[in-house]
Amino acid sequence: MSLCFLQYGRMRFVASLLLVLGLQGWGLQSLAQGDADKPNIVLILVDDLGFGDISVNGAEKIQTPNIDSIAADGANFSQFYASANICTPSRAGLLTGMYPVRTGLAHGVVTANDKRGLPKSLDTLATMLKRADYRSKMVGKWHLGNFPEYNPLDYGFDQFFGAPFSNDMKGFALYDGREKVQGPLDQSLLTSNYSKEAIDFIQDMAQEKAKSDVGAGSDAGKDENQPFFLFVSHNMPHIPLYASKAFQGRSKAGVYGDVVEELDWSVGEIIKTLKAHGFYDNTIIAFTSDNGPFFEGSVAGLKGGKGSTYEGAYRVPLVLSWPARLKGGKEIDAISMNIDLFPTFAEAAGLTIPEGDVDGKSLLAVVESNQAQHQFLYLFNNENVVSVRSQNWKYLTRSYYRRSIGDFSNFDVLPGFNRAYDLLFKMNDADGEQYSLAERHPEVLRKHKAELQRARKIFNAYRTRPEEKVFPERPAE
Repeated sequence: MSLCFLQYGRMRFVASLLLVLGLQGWGLQSLAQGDADKPNIVLILVDDLGFGDISVNGAEKIQTPNIDSIAADGANFSQFYASANICTPSRAGLLTGMYPVRTGLAHGVVTANDKRGLPKSLDTLATMLKRADYRSKMVGKWHLGNFPEYNPLDYGFDQFFGAPFSNDMKGFALYDGREKVQGPLDQSLLTSNYSKEAIDFIQDMAQEKAKSDVGAGSDAGKDENQPFFLFVSHNMPHIPLYASKAFQGRSKAGVYGDVVEELDWSVGEIIKTLKAHGFYDNTIIAFTSDNGPFFEGSVAGLKGGKGSTYEGAYRVPLVLSWPARLKGGKEIDAISMNIDLFPTFAEAAGLTIPEGDVDGKSLLAVVESNQAQHQFLYLFNNENVVSVRSQNWKYLTRSYYRRSIGDFSNFDVLPGFNRAYDLLFKMNDADGEQYSLAERHPEVLRKHKAELQRARKIFNAYRTRPEEKVFPERPAE
């Protein structure tokens, strides 16, 4: 087993022990008392939303009061990362809690004719929560393998309604379970249709609970407190952009803004339904994006966007609430990543993850202490570790220029350079990725360069294809 996984296990044990001994903010000591204490979980994922596209992160031309309300009732994470700079690998990381390279889906995205898919041997959020007796439904975009070979129903979800991939791909269609929905597809209704499916599921769970309550004391009441997991994965605001008539022209940010405000409406409808049926207080709600924005969208002053190797590609919103366990209005600046949601939900459900099975670390202690559980986060471009992020620093080694991938660590072979071109950014500084401080902090640089090399040695074992060519290439020794 690799050193990083052994370290993960020790750190997870220490964090868990601290929580059991004394951290009361989440009430974790009660999680072993039975289903009544297991929270429902609603995970809302949107596609290509920028870090700065929600009001709580500074958006002014787009209004997102419902998304903001999650932060008001819980926490807003300002240093939260997607596990990839594009869609498929980021979703693989989210659903498995592992860096995407370990899933075999780190390179590019699954195309309409692709034969690749998420290995069915891997544990997903749905299969993991099923062990804690959760009922689950996925609504929306999958993009982890084409149908019928790789349907979400094969990955632990009890129900599915949605699309196999992005809305700009040939053959885009909706499926109800394994059956293709017939008839014309109006993309302007996607968000409202997904919202209806999500609300119907919550209402169905409420009706089942009501029936169980009537039969309390008999066998009919044994599942009275069965929790549920709802994964709502919107196609928007991935292009092409579509908003329903009710939201067209509504925002001050063009069609993109209209689309985001409709997504916020959808969040509000889900919250409203949870409250109407008494589920809200003991429901974890998490809202995030799969990567940064593409041609439109705000990165709130960060550099880069979807597909790049700069912050705007990876840093995404995360607002998370659990009113029964978490005091609201917290601002969290500890570094974290979407792979952390897997162990977070597992811990909340009272489950233990075997050592080394995931790379993520539970956010429960993070919300309590605002202390990062990761010493380092690794940022990938395809199957390559291109950057290492610690709480205060970021070391970046590669970036795109025209059609080539510039490898700054090889610049010492270019005319005029007598050493590598090292980019070390102080991330708790307002300048962010504007100016490298590598020469000013040689020891910090050495530490991060060593960590990047260590990470590459570990993760290269999972590669599915040869190393990509870079510029400049280092001559063979």
